[in-house]
Amino acid sequence: MSLHVLSTGTPLAVFFHGGGWVRGDWTQFRPQAAHLADLGVGTVLVEYRTEGPHAAVDDTLLAMATVFERSEELNAGPGQVVTIGGSAGGHLALMATLFPEADPRHRPAATILLNPVTDTTGEFPQAFGRRHFATDDEAARYSPLHQLGPHLPPTLIMHGTADTAVHHQNSVTFADRAGATANPVELVLYPDQRHGFFNPTPTRRHHFEVTTNTMAQFLLARALG
Repeated sequence: MSLHVLSTGTPLAVFFHGGGWVRGDWTQFRPQAAHLADLGVGTVLVEYRTEGPHAAVDDTLLAMATVFERSEELNAGPGQVVTIGGSAGGHLALMATLFPEADPRHRPAATILLNPVTDTTGEFPQAFGRRHFATDDEAARYSPLHQLGPHLPPTLIMHGTADTAVHHQNSVTFADRAGATANPVELVLYPDQRHGFFNPTPTRRHHFEVTTNTMAQFLLARALG
């Protein structure tokens, strides 16, 4: 596990990339982090092992512990660390709070998710990632939906309705269930957008700009209180 610090400041955004826990790299969210850094936000990109969800979650917990231990160096105020993730990285951003072994001292003040994996007890369209677990109980242990509790921080989810990797109904279900047990979840659906629609490309920047601005507004409002 490695941390790539792009900027220091308060609040401090900790990014987890996507890739189904088996591919992708820490640079995915560098454009979003650069935008937040321009606003004075601290930004850290996590490089975790792409060897499946077990190793990725272990690295996530280590990353959060390291961030909190280095909070003074990173100019991050207490209670102002935010996790941000897309797809499997969204799952990791949630595991920082919801995994049974997550240290409550290292929980983020808010979470921002883009087409996140919120249920690991099945496969598309009902869920995503069941094949990585030996038993149903293990899959549920790693499933944010099945680990929901009152300690979920304020959460923003952005999801495209044409996603063929992680169905947007997973986010709808998560938001509905979270609202009954924890802080309300703010869900924004983007019609006809596919998985990864928020990533910038040379010919497509509109949704990158829209989602990044929404991310910034939520982060600054919720993390700064």
